[in-house]
Amino acid sequence: MNYVYVTLLLCLFIHSGYSFAPSTFGLARQSTLLPAKHAMKKAAKGHNAYRPKKSRPSDKNRKKVVYELDTFVKPEEFTVKGS
Repeated sequence: MNYVYVTLLLCLFIHSGYSFAPSTFGLARQSTLLPAKHAMKKAAKGHNAYRPKKSRPSDKNRKKVVYELDTFVKPEEFTVKGS
């Protein structure tokens, strides 16, 4: 009886090791996670990377637009009143 119990316990112990060991025979099991071929740029970096390039001299030498902030009138809802 003891010999059968030890043999059964040994078989179960060996068989449980197969679930943690990698497969070596036949085709290897494919993973569901695949690494990216190249990292992509995110958010503003990606937007700026794919913008049209300035190739004409008129585009390269163009001055920046200056916005007049003095003409902007703030509504009364946005004023801070003392209490």
